[in-house]
Amino acid sequence: MYKKKGFTTGEVAELCHVTIPTVIKWIESEELEGFKIPGSKNRRITRESLLKFMKKYKIPTNNLERGKAKVLFVDSHTDMHKNYATILDQDKYEFRCVTKGFEAGMAKEFLPDLVVLEIALPDIDGIKVCEYIREMPEMDNVSILAISEKEKEELLEKGFDDYILKPFDNDALLDKIKKLLSKTSRRKKK
Repeated sequence: MYKKKGFTTGEVAELCHVTIPTVIKWIESEELEGFKIPGSKNRRITRESLLKFMKKYKIPTNNLERGKAKVLFVDSHTDMHKNYATILDQDKYEFRCVTKGFEAGMAKEFLPDLVVLEIALPDIDGIKVCEYIREMPEMDNVSILAISEKEKEELLEKGFDDYILKPFDNDALLDKIKKLLSKTSRRKKK
């Protein structure tokens, strides 16, 4: 619902559970950075300004964050975590990176739409992690993308929705992420 970059004062009031005059006072006092639309009295607030303001004053950001697809990366190569951050647009995606299969247990709290899972983890086989995630009732709609060094059609039989081979092209990974998130979104609507 709130994926756009510029919010009206009414939308900000709804997100922060206050009145429109309160939002206008925040803008006029320069507590909240806003701007006027040229040739109009209407004001707009950028997503970045609103998020910064809400965090500063400890206003819950749940409604503002809703609409972002959540991706959990489980990859033992920490240098890849920076790569993932450059691939995903942070306005569209919320993501976390962990290095061990054991840490994938955070999925229960994070509730991702997609898990990108390295098969060759140092602490546990990625296939076992996939099985564990598939057993969680709260993860019914999650898609799981395997990162593998060898082509493994049997991954699809083990509960993965798709896989990508190492080394991979960032555009190819992003295409697979978008495809699987689209699939996840359709499953949630049913």
